[in-house]
Amino acid sequence: MKTKEFNKVKPYTYLIIRKSDNMKYHGVRYANIKLGLSPKEDFGKRYFGSSAGSFCKEFRFNSKEFKFKLAWTFDEINEATTYEKEVNKKIYKRPDWENKNAFPAIFYKVHPLLGKKPSKETRLKISKGNKGKNVSLETRAKLSRMRRGRKLSQSHIENMRKGNTGVKRSLKTRQKLRLARLGKKASKGTRLKMSEMRKGVPKSEKHKAKLRKHLKKFMWKKGNEPWNKGKKELQVAWNKGKKFSMESRMRMSLSHKGHVPWNKGKKNVQIPWNKGKKGFQVAWNKGLKLKQINERRVHV
Repeated sequence: MKTKEFNKVKPYTYLIIRKSDNMKYHGVRYANIKLGLSPKEDFGKRYFGSSAGSFCKEFRFNSKEFKFKLAWTFDEINEATTYEKEVNKKIYKRPDWENKNAFPAIFYKVHPLLGKKPSKETRLKISKGNKGKNVSLETRAKLSRMRRGRKLSQSHIENMRKGNTGVKRSLKTRQKLRLARLGKKASKGTRLKMSEMRKGVPKSEKHKAKLRKHLKKFMWKKGNEPWNKGKKELQVAWNKGKKFSMESRMRMSLSHKGHVPWNKGKKNVQIPWNKGKKGFQVAWNKGLKLKQINERRVHV
């Protein structure tokens, strides 16, 4: 049933008109249902049409040159797609309509590719076909604008992580990434995540060697003058007078939990001189008067 309930989450049809030459495009949309978006929230904001040519791309990046409107809403997806087919049958041959690609799909009762997923072999062929293609800076900028603000699902993030794991990037790529991140401060949440990820991860010998080489620059060497030589004022501890927040104190407490003392279980630990002595130490001058003490000192 056709309605005009554009504030409800329903499949819908739409119309786009280019002002310069009055070229038109009619389409259907039902993916907004999965996203939980009404036609008003979706069309012209997140979705800009599905024309195979450049028409809808132009509309996306230069919407001021177009007129667009929502046509109808439907209760069922089948109703929406059937209505679109009927409209396309009437307009696909007309020169002022962009719906040329609707043929021959409009004459199928069910599209032969509907619900079918491409095989691994097909996906690999598509991947190989796209490899090595140089994307222009303009296209990259457009893609960046399209993807900005989109929230990725956890499965998407996990797939990206797996895809990037073990990938060796060239020196040029690493330099670009370093420059892109330079000066950017990671949020507290990001820093905590990074810290948790690195905990317990063993460092390779190559990594350790690099760290040693880097730290040698800052280590005191024999023959070098100490940094504080000639300074009269006493060194003040960095944390003197500093008040730590409850969160910081909790972190410090947790970091010390489970730590074993350095001398636990060690037998050859230094023994106190008075261990096992029951009596208190008696002063050599106990009971002597001041005159006797002075006499003894003179004698010594």
